[in-house]
Amino acid sequence: MGTAQEVITGLMSTIAYAVIVFAVVKIYAISVEVSEIKELLRDIKRNTEDHLPPAIAAHAASPESLIRAVHASSYPDSEVEEAGDVTK
Repeated sequence: MGTAQEVITGLMSTIAYAVIVFAVVKIYAISVEVSEIKELLRDIKRNTEDHLPPAIAAHAASPESLIRAVHASSYPDSEVEEAGDVTK
């Protein structure tokens, strides 16, 4: 019984080490792929910034300016002036 127990213990230890090594290799492979995806996204961002029309590029930098532009285009000029003037 002692020899069989030693063999089983050795096999279990070998399997445990193999699982640990496999997990480390898999985590490394995933990290390499994630870094490649990040680099591709950076390249895409760099390439698309050059092709934006100037009107969109100016507003794309500030979400607040986009909201103001949409809000201002929703109302005629006279209503915006009346609503903004609180001294009347």
